[in-house]
Formats: sequence, structure tokens, C-alpha cells
Amino acid sequence: MRIVVATLMGCTALMAAGTARAQVPDKLIACASRVDDADRLACYDAAVKSMGAEARAASEAREAEANAARAAAAASAAAAAESAAAKAEADRKASFGRSAAASEIISELQASITEVLKSGTGKVVFVLDNGQVWRQADTLSLPNAKAGTAVTIKRGALGSFRLVPDNSNRWVQVVRMR
Repeated sequence: MRIVVATLMGCTALMAAGTARAQVPDKLIACASRVDDADRLACYDAAVKSMGAEARAASEAREAEANAARAAAAASAAAAAESAAAKAEADRKASFGRSAAASEIISELQASITEVLKSGTGKVVFVLDNGQVWRQADTLSLPNAKAGTAVTIKRGALGSFRLVPDNSNRWVQVVRMR
């Protein structure tokens, strides 16, 4: 009796395997033998696409969604890179006048004076439109330096800085306060 049951089970298994084999198209079986993951997936996609109109529609919808996701990711990456570059440039300008690594040193900065003040020691203090505050370091005066004047702050020798009004050939040595 055990032999008969075992034989019947074996025959049933063979028939089921044959039926299962008949239900799986040869294209899918051929795809299973591919070693490269991307190549195997592309093969499966092509095989499913060829199975019928419904499978083709589902495959094309998936491809359209994947293309849209790739385009969105590329746009997001481009925006992030542009934002990072703008932030790096803003940080570089904000750190002008402070100690920095040799690779980050800029030689001059363009700005406009928004306010001219006097410090407690009688030195002139220049408030610039970029938020920086520079104090006069020497005793020279700039008679034409007033609010609205465009200036260039240039790096001098030994870590010094010079404030040069654009409408003048005179300059005054300055130290960054803020």
C-alpha cells in the first residue's frame, strides 16, 4: 500500500511539474539563466511585455513612472547642487576679513557703505550693505566716504585690509569688527 501511495504521489508531482512548466513561457525560463541582475530584469520586462496587451500596458506604465522618478531625482540633484554652490559662495564672502585656509582666500570684496559712525576712540566705523562692520585702523581720513558710497575692500600686506572708495584714489586701513 505504501508503494502505491508513493507511486501515485510521484506521478502527481511529475504531472504538476509538467503543468507548471507548460504555464511558464520559454522566454521567462531563458531570462532566469542570465547572470547580470539588470540584464535579467530587462529580459523579464521584455518577456512580460510580449505576453499580451494588459501586460504591455502595465509594463509601459511602470516604465513611464520610473522615467518620471529619474527626471525628478535629476532635477532635485541639480537644484541641491546649485543651492550648495550659492551657499558656499555666500559663506566665502561672509568670511572675508577673517582668518581662513589659503585655498579659500579672496583678494577683494565689493560693497556699499550704509552708515558711517565714530567709535569711542574717534576712529571711523563703516557699516556695509552686506552686514559687515569695519573700523578704521590708521589715522587717515576719507572725506568722501559717506552712506551710499560704493567701496572695495582689498587684502593688503601682512593680513591687513584697505577700504577704497570707488570714486577716489585714496584708501584707509581697516579692521573687520563683525
